[in-house]
Amino acid sequence: MPRRLAVSVGFTGNPEQNQELLKRIKIAEEVGVEAVFTAETWGRDQFSLLTQIALNTSKIKLGTGIAPVFGRSPAVLAMTAATLDEISGGRVILGLGTSGARVIEHWHGEKFEKPLQRLKEYTEIINMIISGEKVFYDGEIFKLQRGFKLLFNPVRNHIPIYIASISPKSMEGVGEVADGWMPIYWPKSKFKDGLETVNAGARKRGRPEGSVETVASLTTVIEEDPAKAKRLAAGPISWYVTNMGDFYHQMLTRNGFGAEVAAMRKAGEEHKPMPFQTNDELMAAMGDRMLEETAIWGDLETVALGIEERRQLGVDLPIVGMPAGDPSRVERVLGTLVS
Repeated sequence: MPRRLAVSVGFTGNPEQNQELLKRIKIAEEVGVEAVFTAETWGRDQFSLLTQIALNTSKIKLGTGIAPVFGRSPAVLAMTAATLDEISGGRVILGLGTSGARVIEHWHGEKFEKPLQRLKEYTEIINMIISGEKVFYDGEIFKLQRGFKLLFNPVRNHIPIYIASISPKSMEGVGEVADGWMPIYWPKSKFKDGLETVNAGARKRGRPEGSVETVASLTTVIEEDPAKAKRLAAGPISWYVTNMGDFYHQMLTRNGFGAEVAAMRKAGEEHKPMPFQTNDELMAAMGDRMLEETAIWGDLETVALGIEERRQLGVDLPIVGMPAGDPSRVERVLGTLVS
């Protein structure tokens, strides 16, 4: 039986490139990859791509990774997810998150207020809608009092909801209402601690142990040249610590990397990296320990072992980027990672 694995894909190419992406996703399905997750920022929307994937596949699960809880109402997200679930024959995973103030206020034009409360209320309302019940909801943000009900019967009465979260309060909220916890850049040695925080929220709601899966996005770089692989692996975490708001550097500081984070942020001010790249100053500030905890790099065998290590440390479903290369390489890489 294949080991559990998911892939993440972007929706950034032209129509011809998009057809090539669909071919890769079909290969992923054939070798036993469990799910494909799509991101969304201020480009193409993720549900259009997921619909294309649904129409071109039969088994692989279809996830948003993530859909922000701003820009669409909970009802719109529920209707869209239920429709896609119908089209795909019950394969949807709804990944939710808050995004950040910059995108929400300057792209969607909404105030970035009470994001954690909004995330909780979205999850509860979506669950009510998908269950088929009349929606009466008296929340802090949403007050729905007319008893509307979805006008068709969903193929399932529950669509799994995974929540992207890396702060303690938010993680407890995941345990209260969600089916999966989706951390990113989470140190490998802290997965069990993180899940315990999630489980504390589950216990508060009287949910049984094991109600929430750990579905972690992993930085992986498959490259034979060790020095090149290491630098490529350091690019994403360098960018997120120095240029992507406060959530990520605060999370790493809480998890024991305060000295590295402070040094990286100072180095980033003096030697600003390009997006998702790094430089010598940031590499030196980060050091090996932090990179080894937040990324996996090397040849295919080394990366496969690193993913398996994280499975053993508590990751139920690892998510990796779709491999580059021709179809034969995609098949070889993904086949190795699930075998």
